[in-house]
Amino acid sequence: MAVVLTQPLAYTQPTDPNYSDTFVLFENSTRLSDQAAVFRAFDKYDRVIFNKLVDEGAILGFGHMTHLWGDEYNHNVYVVAENKQTFFTAFDRYASELYEMVGSEEIADLQAKVLKHKDNIYTHTAYYYNEAARGRNIVMRNLNNVSFANQAEWVRLFREYCYPILKEMVDAGTINAFGLLLHDFGDEWNTNYYILANDLPSFNSAWGEFISTTMERHPNVLPQLVDMTDAHKDNLLNQRVPAP
Repeated sequence: MAVVLTQPLAYTQPTDPNYSDTFVLFENSTRLSDQAAVFRAFDKYDRVIFNKLVDEGAILGFGHMTHLWGDEYNHNVYVVAENKQTFFTAFDRYASELYEMVGSEEIADLQAKVLKHKDNIYTHTAYYYNEAARGRNIVMRNLNNVSFANQAEWVRLFREYCYPILKEMVDAGTINAFGLLLHDFGDEWNTNYYILANDLPSFNSAWGEFISTTMERHPNVLPQLVDMTDAHKDNLLNQRVPAP
């Protein structure tokens, strides 16, 4: 079961689906026997530094997500910043302060517990949330590989037709947040979106509502998105440390 560590939201609530910032995701895979130790270290060290960076305005927010259903990445940390430059500046401070706080020997021990690691930098756009997004949430990551020739049209359709429906669902409390994550640097999953819900039954119900409402109002949109998607996968995660 996820530990709930609530914090105030610091993101600017966008009123324009074209607004964007930078979202950086660090994905790690650990042995299940090492997971608790890695999470304790995150709470003791990383979370303290990230909270400081949020308080100083160096980053907009951060979070920690753990595996529920999907691939092998069970220790996932994200940071949201105004842009890539502010992220890299803040990350340099984070790394420097981490080594001062922890020391190279303990860091090496923690790194040895990470079996696999990858990073992605995304443009974070067309997002919206309510206050419940800061509590315990199920996070659905909908990951898609879309040809760059089709990506602009895919994003246009999402912004024009899916965004208003999902925003209505956030305002009604059916879901708590959603947003687009578009590839800047990283792997092949270049056109992605996420949805936050209170729990798994709430998400399953909301997903059915989103699909049925979209098909009822705009019957050609989802088939077009599917046709432009060359590959697809999903992950369900527990939001353990919500974004501040």
